[in-house]
Amino acid sequence: MTEPAGAELVFVVDVSSFTKDGFVGSTKYAGRQVNLEFDDGTRGICLKPDMATRLGVSRGSSVTIAVENDANLVATATVAAVGRALRISDPKIFYAVGREGGAVLRLRRA
Repeated sequence: MTEPAGAELVFVVDVSSFTKDGFVGSTKYAGRQVNLEFDDGTRGICLKPDMATRLGVSRGSSVTIAVENDANLVATATVAAVGRALRISDPKIFYAVGREGGAVLRLRRA
């Protein structure tokens, strides 16, 4: 898949609830409220089909996730699935977002 020039997904995430495995952040995408699940595993990320298309990625692709908050870190994760769920399973991202109670996330094809 080819990436549209400068394609990125930007999520302004606020931690909204906790689960047995992590937490859920609420954000908006394409004018709709969506939930973004976080856990401290290493399974990678899951994207919705329209998000994967926008980034030009598919299962097995690498994605760079930049966290803009007091942590300001960048991590690379693999797209584990494209489907219904929106999930980030990465310890660095999990702790950076969870510690601050939210963050701005920028996802780009690596």
